[in-house]
Amino acid sequence: MFTPVLTGMDKLTGVYGKCEVVTATVDHVEAIYPHMRKADQIEIGHMGHSPKSAMMTGLSYDAVTLTALDSEGVPFAMFGAGQLEAGGYIWCLGTDGVDDNAYDFIKASRKITQALTKPYGVTFNYVHDENKAALKWLKFCGASFIEELAINNQLYYQFAIPYKTCVNQQP
Repeated sequence: MFTPVLTGMDKLTGVYGKCEVVTATVDHVEAIYPHMRKADQIEIGHMGHSPKSAMMTGLSYDAVTLTALDSEGVPFAMFGAGQLEAGGYIWCLGTDGVDDNAYDFIKASRKITQALTKPYGVTFNYVHDENKAALKWLKFCGASFIEELAINNQLYYQFAIPYKTCVNQQP
C-alpha cells in the first residue's frame, strides 16, 4: 500500500509497486521534456509554453514538485502544486512511460493528488479537451469539471480536485 511521507510539503515521497515518487530536480526536467507525450505537448503549447519551460515554471513556483520514476529509476512524469488566491493549482506532465507504469502510477495518483491538495482545500487547473488520457486520469483522481473555455481557440476544461478526508483514511 502507498503511504505518502510528508515532512513539510517539500518532502512528499513514497513507493508504490514498481514506481517511486521523489522530490523533483532539474535533472528530471532534462530527462522528461524531450520525451513528453504528444497530448501534453499540445496542451501546454496552446498555453504558450514549451515542454521544458512548463516543467521549469512548475519547479520554480510550486510549493512541491514531484517526479515519478520507473523500476529502473527513469523519470516518466512530473507533477506539482502551489498556492492560488482561491485554493491551489495542480499539474502533471509525462512521457509514454506513464502508460508503461500505468497500474502503479494510477493507483498511487489518487493519494498523491489528495496529499498535494490538502494544504489548499481544493486545487484547480485546465486540461485540453483532446487529452483523453489526462481527462480519464483526472476523473480517477476525483476531479470535477467546472466549465469549458477557449484558450487560443482550443477547447479546455477547468477542473477542481477537492481534498476529501475519507480518501486518506485506512480501511
